[in-house]
Amino acid sequence: MKKTKKQAIELIYTWIIMAIGLVIFKYIPMAIFGKNILFDASSHVVWTCFGLYFIYFFIDQNKFWRIPYFIFAAIVVAIMSIQRIIIGEHNEVGILLALAISAIAIIIPRWKEVKNKLRF
Repeated sequence: MKKTKKQAIELIYTWIIMAIGLVIFKYIPMAIFGKNILFDASSHVVWTCFGLYFIYFFIDQNKFWRIPYFIFAAIVVAIMSIQRIIIGEHNEVGILLALAISAIAIIIPRWKEVKNKLRF
């Protein structure tokens, strides 16, 4: 399979997994406990992670840009997370849920690659 087609499929799977995670950990708790809860997953953080992951596919072509891009992405996600806590839209649980949803959604479609790189 061509690399670009494989990447497109991975992005689609990632998007679907993120959307399912948000339904389970954001919209269902909001329906049960009300819209003003703080412990629901932050969709801002999830979609920011997806956008940064999407851009990574272009950065991935140049190996010299990877480390600076990962530093940039970490700073962006940290700023977004802190901003969501400061304005009182989420607490730490909501941010951690969003980060977990994002990480799981990125890892699952690439599990074969990740599994081969993990050694215990």
